Amino acid sequence: MSSLSIQRQALYYVKKVAEGRSIANVQVISTCEKQGQNYAVAFEPLGAKVKVHNSLEQLPSIRNADVLVFNNALSQIVTNADLLTDFLKNATNAASVGGIVVIREDLKNVADKRQVARLTDYFDVFRTNDVDGNNTGLDLYTVDEVHNSTYVEQNFLDFIFVFRKKVFAPSTDATVTFRDFLDKTQYTSTGIDAYEWMFGVNFISPGGYAENLKIIKRFGDLKPGQTMLDIGVGIGGGARQVADEFGVHVHGIDLSSNMLAIALERLHEEKDSRVKYSITDALVYQFEDDSFDYVFSRDCIQHIPDTDKLFSRIYKALKPGGKVLITMYGKGYGEQSEQFKEYVAQRAYFLKNLKEIHQIAEKVGFTNIVTENMTPRFKEILIEERTHLEQNEAEFLSKFQQRERDSLISGWTNKLGYIEKDNHNWNFFMAQKPFPK
Repeated sequence: MSSLSIQRQALYYVKKVAEGRSIANVQVISTCEKQGQNYAVAFEPLGAKVKVHNSLEQLPSIRNADVLVFNNALSQIVTNADLLTDFLKNATNAASVGGIVVIREDLKNVADKRQVARLTDYFDVFRTNDVDGNNTGLDLYTVDEVHNSTYVEQNFLDFIFVFRKKVFAPSTDATVTFRDFLDKTQYTSTGIDAYEWMFGVNFISPGGYAENLKIIKRFGDLKPGQTMLDIGVGIGGGARQVADEFGVHVHGIDLSSNMLAIALERLHEEKDSRVKYSITDALVYQFEDDSFDYVFSRDCIQHIPDTDKLFSRIYKALKPGGKVLITMYGKGYGEQSEQFKEYVAQRAYFLKNLKEIHQIAEKVGFTNIVTENMTPRFKEILIEERTHLEQNEAEFLSKFQQRERDSLISGWTNKLGYIEKDNHNWNFFMAQKPFPK
């Protein structure tokens, strides 16, 4: 009997994104007829009419689809920009406004093992005018690994992209979405590689492997088989560290497709099914309630605009008794310099001080709240890392340009200056979701 797990994983996302919206018209394009028919079977609970097609040539004739599914239909065009543009225009026009677009594509045989980043970027920023002149595109919900491929085939490069068609306000900005902003500014491919050189293999957070392990141990007694959500997992070093050191199963999420493409490529090489990744927004992805023993985040949440909403979502996702531990860039209590304000704006940071973090955590309902100003340790790390670069410039410049070296030196030096004026803090937060009374 043929497995329906891939199709039911797609159905799971459709139900999450639909949020009760009526679904009447489902269109499936699958180059494998059997898999296409399996979508019709798996989607029966929707009570919708499901029509299966076997070629992208039929896509231009589809209109007003509530759900539009592509199953390994793009293998011949994934590296062709012109054909991808045509596909996206036709797919966007085929879906109704608010319609859900699901693209399942196995990329294990593509030469570029980081192709998922290129596709995510292409899909996320594409815009086209519909017949009414609206600026429409695909709003990203998530890019997830296909669970069946991960667990059965040890293939970590088979993906399900999930979007909703949306009307966007016209824009002339250089970056189209916040994911696009992250990947074109702070987390370019070269920028990530340079950060990794500074922080250590597999890490792009202060102190690298050793510092992350020290922080993780503050959770207490982590046990094999427990579950952790890692928000802002970056290139995946922390997630793989927790799985390797403690046997914990980790769901790592990040909005930067450039960073997660690296994490996914390395995971595919290492074949550790205790770790899975999603390219998604922590404020958008709908986690199951009471599903994680731990929530962890290293120096990410300053990128997230709504700390109240984030903490509420973390609270819901934690099991009763579960713990959250976050390190974050924060603001101090000194008068902010104009240079620091410019730095915060350029990075699109949303900084909180420790008092504000404590107040938000209390309001959400957390107990056993611990906050700590770790800025003295941050200062030590910055000096250590800057010195490491200065003493190993020849090695660095054999891999990168002078401009990357200069940017890192000035960035680290500026942070030390912000610390001296109590503008820039490095803060620690840990708390627990109480058991029901």
